[in-house]
Amino acid sequence: MTKLSKYVLSGLFSTISIVSGCLPVIAGERNDIKSCYDFAKIEPSTAKVVSGRHLFVAVDGTFSPDINIKKLVHEKVHLFLQPGDKITIISFSAYVKDFYTDVLFSGRLDTDIADRDDVSKKSLMTFDNCMAKQTQFVKTKVDTHIKNAFKPNDADVPKTEIITNLSQVIAPQVAVNQGERRVLLLVSDMVENSDVTSFYSKNTLKVIAPEQEMQKVQKANMLSDFKQADIYVLGAGWVPATSKGFRGGQVMLPLKQFWQQYFEASNAQLKEFGQPVLMSDM
Repeated sequence: MTKLSKYVLSGLFSTISIVSGCLPVIAGERNDIKSCYDFAKIEPSTAKVVSGRHLFVAVDGTFSPDINIKKLVHEKVHLFLQPGDKITIISFSAYVKDFYTDVLFSGRLDTDIADRDDVSKKSLMTFDNCMAKQTQFVKTKVDTHIKNAFKPNDADVPKTEIITNLSQVIAPQVAVNQGERRVLLLVSDMVENSDVTSFYSKNTLKVIAPEQEMQKVQKANMLSDFKQADIYVLGAGWVPATSKGFRGGQVMLPLKQFWQQYFEASNAQLKEFGQPVLMSDM
């Protein structure tokens, strides 16, 4: 790559500062992807209009699955993304030192020009080169941020604040822009261990009573409002290879029933509960 090319890439895809912390960030106000229309000096109104879709990838930072589960997350995201889509990557964790909730990346991909005959050849060449670089830039950023969102294998995080993060951080962002399809890919073992409730007993996933757990959530005022977003879970019930625990149907069915009730009460559609593999496309 020439020095000029490196300079262009650097200027083209410089990103804005990361917004961190636990306060909700309105994802519609942020775009970490430089527009090729701006770069090629082409009027944005000439772009093809597509149905709006926004994919939220929320990775549980207390979760460290095997490499096959991690690869599947990347594959599902790449398979979903199309021109015109927006993607937001969120790492959520346990509100302890070095493990906090963060919006890692958020941006919308450009669509092609609707009528290319109305644009000069020189501008089209600049635009097409930019679009190719934009696609690769997004893939690289998505892969990097997803990889870094998982818990390091040597880290010890005592709590798993799934419900609190869904209620206070993730749902408020997903609920924005209701005119487009909003999809949440929730990457987690879905085993809550917090001040609200714990699904563990003697370091093993216990057989929970979904209705009783829902009462605890409602009492703590921790229901969410996803405004009819689609929810896909990947990683539910995952057991580390080093663990002696076994999570069969006796414990997994109540776990799934609880989250079905939770998302239904939180105005969302649970499309698939991957135990741990997500079988369908989003």
